[in-house]
Amino acid sequence: MKQERRYDVDWLRVILFGLLLPFHVAIGVYVDAYDFVLPDYEEDEDKSRDSLDQEAGEDAANVYTSLGTGVLGWMHEWRIAALFMISGMGTAFAFKRRTWKIFLKERTKRLLIPMIAGIWTITPITWMIVLRYFPGSILEGMAAFLGFGIIMTFMMIIPLLCRLLALGHLWFIWSLLQYSIILIPIFSIVRNNPDGRIFRAIKGVFKMPFRMGPLLILPLLLTISDLLFKPLMGEAIGFGYEWPWYLLTFLFGYMFIIAKNQYFEFIDNSRIQITIATVIFTIAFFWMRVEEKKTGIPYIGGGWVENNDFYHTNMTIISCFVTSFHTWFWCLAIFSWGAFLLNRPSSHLAYLNRGVYPFYIIHQPLVYIGLFFLLREGYSDMTVFLLTMALVVLGCWIFFEAMKRNWVTRMMYGIKEHPKKIAQVQDDTENPPVV
Repeated sequence: MKQERRYDVDWLRVILFGLLLPFHVAIGVYVDAYDFVLPDYEEDEDKSRDSLDQEAGEDAANVYTSLGTGVLGWMHEWRIAALFMISGMGTAFAFKRRTWKIFLKERTKRLLIPMIAGIWTITPITWMIVLRYFPGSILEGMAAFLGFGIIMTFMMIIPLLCRLLALGHLWFIWSLLQYSIILIPIFSIVRNNPDGRIFRAIKGVFKMPFRMGPLLILPLLLTISDLLFKPLMGEAIGFGYEWPWYLLTFLFGYMFIIAKNQYFEFIDNSRIQITIATVIFTIAFFWMRVEEKKTGIPYIGGGWVENNDFYHTNMTIISCFVTSFHTWFWCLAIFSWGAFLLNRPSSHLAYLNRGVYPFYIIHQPLVYIGLFFLLREGYSDMTVFLLTMALVVLGCWIFFEAMKRNWVTRMMYGIKEHPKKIAQVQDDTENPPVV
């Protein structure tokens, strides 16, 4: 008997990537996150900013003093983790009927090529905007553009420099590629030994009494990762303590689809418990933010060893527990309610799914351009946000429509082939790769 295709996984991928656009615009408007791009726009005498937003730009601890910035900080904690889990789910679908060589070839095409294309095209443009560097001649501009691409391509062998200098907002693709390669041995063992120990252990997670596996054991593993690495390394958007943490979330997403029936049964039957736990840990998370502001110790952001004489205190241990469980239960809540509300086909889903990567790749320079001009004009924060969002969405859509029309640009920017072509070789009972 054919099993139902899970449309909710693709819907959640589209929605969570879609949240990236308003999130990146909002942190520029309400948190002054791009003051390195716009260092002097506040010098305009006609520009009136809310006093709380001005303080947030001067002191990162005050980011959570207003409702808007509090929501942004809260969203940041679970949005990326959920995307890595969805990518792990997509990897499980993709690897199911592929050898590791075919999988690696497809990952190269799907991830490495768009990353290189981004380094050679989008990232140089982004950094030219950031540095406000506009060469005096066309030849100088071409030389700087090509030089940037060549140098940063070679810097990919150094992940940290790659993150800070070359990839910028494309770090997510780089991390996905690393995780996919690192975990290939596990993927191969599970695929080739469907009755082996690893496969049985994965399914056993969902067979523990009182559903302790997904409700307690997995988030405890995330907590252990935080306890080990968070004191030493601050938040670096995909690196620092986040790198092993996101690796685990990626692996857990893969495990969910390997234990497919048990997983979907779990989220269908545990929705209320998950929701209650999510509310409790959300309250605890905001309490930790208040404590972080009072003490000046970055309980959430990590890296407190650098400016303090301790590795852990009772509060830092509690913070690692709270942040891991808070993120974990928000991911489970999203997947649970997504399965309930979104597991249905739509004529728009395939189109939106194809647009995810090009939207993601091009959106950041458009955000900078919109804020660069609009923040200087004295508009209200909401007006700046809405106008910049309109610019970003329209610009991303035009870019997607232009790039999808040629196989070369489709490959460069990670655009899937048309669903009708995929359907010719794909079994309808399985989701396409969603990474």
